[in-house]
Amino acid sequence: MKLDIAQAQDHTELKEFFKSFPSSGNIDLKTDRPRDFFMRYAIESDQYITYALRDEKTSSIEGAASFVIKNLWVNQEETTVAFARDLRISQNRKAILSWGQHALPIMNEIEKTMNAKIFFSVLNMNEIQALNAFLHPRDQRRELPRYYLYRRFHMVSLHGRFPWCINPLPRLKIRRASTRTWDALVQYVVKKSREKNLSSTWTAEKFAEKVERWRGLDLSDFLVAMDSNENIVGCVAPWSSGGIEEFIPMSYSLRAHNFRQFLKFGRWLGWTRTLTKPFSRLKVEAPLNFRYLCFLYADNEDIFESLLHAAFDEARENEFLVYLQMRSDLTLRRPLDWVSAQSPYGLYAMIPPDRDPPEFLHPRNDQPVELEPFFVV
Repeated sequence: MKLDIAQAQDHTELKEFFKSFPSSGNIDLKTDRPRDFFMRYAIESDQYITYALRDEKTSSIEGAASFVIKNLWVNQEETTVAFARDLRISQNRKAILSWGQHALPIMNEIEKTMNAKIFFSVLNMNEIQALNAFLHPRDQRRELPRYYLYRRFHMVSLHGRFPWCINPLPRLKIRRASTRTWDALVQYVVKKSREKNLSSTWTAEKFAEKVERWRGLDLSDFLVAMDSNENIVGCVAPWSSGGIEEFIPMSYSLRAHNFRQFLKFGRWLGWTRTLTKPFSRLKVEAPLNFRYLCFLYADNEDIFESLLHAAFDEARENEFLVYLQMRSDLTLRRPLDWVSAQSPYGLYAMIPPDRDPPEFLHPRNDQPVELEPFFVV
């Protein structure tokens, strides 16, 4: 096996390799990046690197992993952080063993060349095989990075509203952002972002840079909530990743199938929006239709739910909403009067076996973490 740094011309081969690995859970999903495999990383940061593990005889890709490097606000100071993304290894035993030999050298190389101080990875808590492979490797003597849980959170999806679901603040002013409200929006986002660890928008310049890099996201996409004194008290930017990254349902578990049937019944009553039929039924790869709730901040629970109502009303009739809720962030708990679902995830710090875990991993540090839902799945 040979490890190479992937180049732009490898995007088609990487895209097909990545698409061949459906993620398991209540819904078996195939991930497709129809345009450019690397476009997803370019939205997150200007610095990223993808490693491709190739069979030396056939030159076919047997494994791939990406690292996105960016400066974040960690413990009240700017720190270079590397996020491990999209690790996929074929069932070839040689590929599995070879990747185990390359994992630490890759981390050391990124640490030296890009000055990365901390490594993170997000794991789906429903993918048991991945959890066992990373958290509980069979051979403890192998030189592999150790995974330390930093935060648990949920990916929440909102599919409809029950008849008794009402907007808690019907008179709250929710408008689209404009150049007139730009300065106030920047100040609000920077203020709220500094309250979280791993913040990426702790200054006005960082916020403007992030919005400019985000493909398909304009200032007018932001929904801004204002009080009676024209002060911003919440904001959200609903955004679709269609054309950049799409999720194709291959099959539904019995539990997910029953939920999909309930959504079909609820749509007939005007409550819900349905899920895409699986490939096993259609024999056509049709993606799920949803919008990520990005840059989601609110001063309290009622403002948060009012923003949900505004985003849901503006979404298309076949789209549901998706956002992240940290377990320590009670403001963003999913409302009980909505038709919703949630999936558990964990944010892990990757630490070389010869080092002690950093101080910020201590359980007494319960500060919420800033993560955008698009960068998690």
